[in-house]
Amino acid sequence: MMLFSGGLAGCIEGPEAGVQYISSADCGGSWHVEFVDMSNDNFGAWGGEVQFIGSDGSTETISDFSSQQKYVLLDESLTWSLKYTFYEDDIGFINNGVFYGGNNDYGESGTVDLVLTRQTSQSSSDGSDENGAVSYSDCKPDTYHVEFYDMSAFDFCCWDGDVEFTNPEGDRAYLSSFSSSQKYVILEQGHVWTMDYTFYEYDIGFIVNGENYGGNNDDGESGSITIDLS
Repeated sequence: MMLFSGGLAGCIEGPEAGVQYISSADCGGSWHVEFVDMSNDNFGAWGGEVQFIGSDGSTETISDFSSQQKYVLLDESLTWSLKYTFYEDDIGFINNGVFYGGNNDYGESGTVDLVLTRQTSQSSSDGSDENGAVSYSDCKPDTYHVEFYDMSAFDFCCWDGDVEFTNPEGDRAYLSSFSSSQKYVILEQGHVWTMDYTFYEYDIGFIVNGENYGGNNDDGESGSITIDLS
């Protein structure tokens, strides 16, 4: 079994238009626009058309594209607008923290003047736990305690299993059928953690302290391990 924990995809550049596309698997990138498909984080086809229009008159149009072009970095020496048409109800894009789309009529269109505020993968995390003792990242941090994997997809939409982290102090975090946005787990130091898991997919698993758990599972296979950070 081979596990890939680095960026797997390069960039596709449009030098004429000053537009650079970055795969969702490239954690070293930064971007101004992020495309979203609410039914699949690692989408095969974003059902719409987008045109980037630069202040120097340059344009670039993409349509029905995959998550290989999920993030877009623009030439910051220009001002940009984005003209879009949606052919899928649950697609959209994010610019400067504002989400456009997500509940679309077929053929719905518009134009947005873009704000060139850079976002980075390194800052993305999911604080879905209530106590703050467990945090998640889609990019490999310098220090982490658990790495989830799906052998059939580096950037997975749904790790089909249940996981619960608990400690004697009462901290608890629960995950179920989650995406690669929670691939890396950072646990709060000073506790002895229990990690209970159940696999509902044969080729998923996780790595703790260099030891692999899973990867050839029976449906419903479960277990428990201790992660001592005291």
